[in-house]
Amino acid sequence: MNVPIPSSPLPASEPGLSPRDIRYQEFPSRLQGLDRASVRAFLGRVADGLESLLKERQVLQGRLAALETELEERREAEDAIRRAVVAAENMGRDLREAAGREGEALIEQAQARREAIDREAEARAAELTARHRARLSELEDEFRGRRAELEREHHALTLERDRAHAERTVYLERAYSERHADLTARLSAARGEYLQFVAQYRALVHAFAEMSTRHLPNADDPALPAGAPLDLHARAVPLPEEHETAHDSRAEAQPS
Repeated sequence: MNVPIPSSPLPASEPGLSPRDIRYQEFPSRLQGLDRASVRAFLGRVADGLESLLKERQVLQGRLAALETELEERREAEDAIRRAVVAAENMGRDLREAAGREGEALIEQAQARREAIDREAEARAAELTARHRARLSELEDEFRGRRAELEREHHALTLERDRAHAERTVYLERAYSERHADLTARLSAARGEYLQFVAQYRALVHAFAEMSTRHLPNADDPALPAGAPLDLHARAVPLPEEHETAHDSRAEAQPS
């Protein structure tokens, strides 16, 4: 929402105006006046922007002072260099006159020295070239020998690794087969014992049911005591047929 700018705030360029003055500036209230919350929010944004500008201005003033100091130092250095250049020019004229007299003699000596140095350098270069070629040939022979040795070692390590891997694979396969056979035998034995137990349990329950049927009271018998069970079959333990499949599944899923 666009907030209308009040007609009587302090100008932003007034001397002594700070972000705090803007943030806490009060405005007169009028009928159908400004939204105070919107004005406060706007003043807060203006104060934040002014505070950022003041900080930036302070940093720039510091940089300006440093640059002015550096400029003054450079001006002083430039004056010193200028004086040194003038003195050097005066000295140069004197030196040129002296150098002109000694130059010819030095040139002759330098030419002779250069010829001697050239001959010595050619001999030294030939010697270094021969030594470099010999050393290069020696290094090439050493490199070939070392490379052949490393290739032999690598081949031996590869064979050893393959052999160890093959032995480990055979050992693991044999151990797995033995373990699988053992667990299969134990599972078969457990199933046989469980089936035998179920058969005995069913026979026992069947015998108990027949015995209970024979001993049930007749209608002409005296009344039973209070709390005595009327149906003995209701107290019989159920057969484990419904659990047989789940037990077999758990036995087969038994981890090794």
